[in-house]
Parts: sequence; structure tokens; C-alpha cells
Amino acid sequence: MSKIAPEDSNQSAAMSKKGAPIPVPDKDKRPVWDQVLMETVDRIIGPDFPDDPLVKRSGKLKGKKWKLTMLSQDSKIYPGVAPVKNVMTLLETLHEDCLAYDGFGSEKREVFKCRVANAETPEINQPAPYKRQVDVFVPEGVDASTESPFMIFLDGVMYENLGEVSGYIGCLGKFCGCCCMKGAAHAGCIPFTNTMDNMIKTKELKPMICIFLDSGGFAESIQGSQRGLEYDTVSNKFTEFVEEEVLPFIEKNCKVKFSKDPYQRAVMGTSSGGNAAITMGMSGRYKRVVVSSASCVNLGYPYNPEIPLSGWDYHSGKELIKNREKVEGLRVAMITNELDLMFQMDEKYFFNWTAASLRTAKALKDKGYDCLHFFAKEAIHVDGRAQAHCFPELVKWAWS
Repeated sequence: MSKIAPEDSNQSAAMSKKGAPIPVPDKDKRPVWDQVLMETVDRIIGPDFPDDPLVKRSGKLKGKKWKLTMLSQDSKIYPGVAPVKNVMTLLETLHEDCLAYDGFGSEKREVFKCRVANAETPEINQPAPYKRQVDVFVPEGVDASTESPFMIFLDGVMYENLGEVSGYIGCLGKFCGCCCMKGAAHAGCIPFTNTMDNMIKTKELKPMICIFLDSGGFAESIQGSQRGLEYDTVSNKFTEFVEEEVLPFIEKNCKVKFSKDPYQRAVMGTSSGGNAAITMGMSGRYKRVVVSSASCVNLGYPYNPEIPLSGWDYHSGKELIKNREKVEGLRVAMITNELDLMFQMDEKYFFNWTAASLRTAKALKDKGYDCLHFFAKEAIHVDGRAQAHCFPELVKWAWS
């Protein structure tokens, strides 16, 4: 794919609508990425991110919506876990003197420390029940009596809720002086239901069922949590859970049928959900994948000696993308954010999200996969502004 020149964005209005800019480190403190990695970038976007018109709410949704709840007690695959008390003290501590932003542009949350599990890590989780939220949107034009194409949004209910309040966050970002609103990256979060509906109405996409699937639960530590077990372990267990428990649950409750053709199935994920989306794509059951800030870093637990660096082993270490059998027809659209988590950290720690995303794009392209790769200047972890700018283009490309 030919490289596209960086965008010349002079959209100052877009910045003013979305709150104060995220504080950017001095240029001499930012890493200079290897040119070979940067050659995988198909387009540089930002630092201004004008919204794509298709992400706007435009009239009433046409279709049916369901709000469902799955209980851990009903799951044979994921009965539920949570980290033990003082879990952080049981993990290996990495270099911590590194700048990181949370979703509101605040620097370095104390709860997010650079910790990893290794072969010496004791058992750090225990049984714990959870409730899993699942929202389903069946747009106008879907024939519920036949097997339908569909797209899964991991952490979907959470991001739909953020999309509903993103406008308020933007307003607070303009007028509030507190540090939690200075960046207001979540001010750009989009309501994916409306965006998908808009794209279907304008025939940018064919009618498809949209599934907004939350994980089994967050916790103080990614390692040992139910969400970490589902998303970060680099195994097909989560894909099997979706196939054997989630899809039948929705079919029963919403009276729909899902296509078994992997070309009629898509998945989107961000952060650890992005790592899970790549894993689902590598399973061969989902040929269309969209990710942002994919956590292809060393976050896995329990420790697996065959994949000791978990997500980092996709692109480096064990080089799973390179060494596993190629999944024919897989298309991956991805956003790499310049100021993602631990963007200044030495790559020898296997914990730098920006480096991991660049390396993943290179591994995919080197293997011969179709991969559309955007690099978002001055964007932070799961930056909603970047998604509002280019999600319609990425998802349309993934389905093309």
C-alpha cells in the first residue's frame, strides 16, 4: 500500500470544541521511532482531529436494541476471578520513572504501575462472581430470520456510555481548570451505535448486527482480573467463550441468527480489548479486525512459558504473527497513538504501547496481511478524538 502524506489539519475549531489540549512533552523528550517501523504507517493524523461527519447523531435510530446481562454463575468457561488483596506487591516491578496519561489527560495514575507476572509469580487471583453487560443493536435492513453479518465491540457498553456523555466532558474541558479535564481525550468518544447506523443508512456499510460486549470486570490490577484473563492471555479461550456462550445467548434472547462465515464477522477492540481482537482474528473466525492502542505488551496472567511475554510475543520474542500459519483473508485496521502508555519506556521492558503497536503493524505487513495503519500525533491511550476522526474510514476499509 502506498504511503499517504500527513494531513494538514488547521481545524482549530475542533480543538476548542473538545477542551484544552493534552500537555505534550518537549520534542527532545519524545522517542524517535525507527524508520523501518514508521514505514508501516499509511497515514499520519493529528494533532488536530476534526470529527468525521458520520460519527454525529443524526435522528432516531432505526432498528431494535436490547440490554442484556450475563451472569458468571451461568458460564462454564469463565466462572469468574478477581485479584487477591495487595496483588501489586506480588508482581515484578519494572522501571516506573516514565510519563503516562490516563483517559482525561492526567499524568501517571498511581493505580497504573508497571508490573508484570513471571514464572515466580504466585497465584494472584481468587474466585469472584461478576455480571457482564451486553447491548445488541439490530438495524433496519437486517433479516433476523437468516444468518446475519455482525460486528463485536469489546468493552462496548463502557465505550457506548462514554460516547453518550462525551459532549458534556468536552464542555467541562473548556471551562474547568482541574487537571482531570485538561486533556479531555474522552470528549471525542463516539456513540458507535449511531455511527454504525449512519454508515448503514448512507450505504457505507451493509446492514449488520452490532454487539457491544463488556468484559467480566475490571480490577486494581490487570493481572489477576477477569478482564485480563479474557483479553491478555493470548489464547483462543475467549474466542471459544464468545462462540459457545455469548452468541447463543444473544440468539436466544434477541431472536436473531449469526453468520458462521468468518468474512461476515468483525471485531473491534481497544487497549487489552485490542489485543483480544487480534487474537480473535488470528483464530480464523473473524476476518475483519479494527484496533486502537492494542495492548500487545507483557500483561498476561497466568504465566505461560510457551508465550512468556503474552501480547508482546505477537510481534517480538516468540514472533507469533510471523511464525503461526497465515490466516488467509484477514484484514486489520489499526491506530497507533504517539503518546500511548509508557511511550518513553525502553523497549527491553516489553511494556511500551506505542512501540508494541508499531511492531505489530510491521509483523502483520511482513506476513502479508492486509493492514491499514494510522499514526495519531500527540494522541494518548485509546484517544477518543482520533477514533472520532477516522473510525468510519477504518471500519469501512476492514469490511471492503
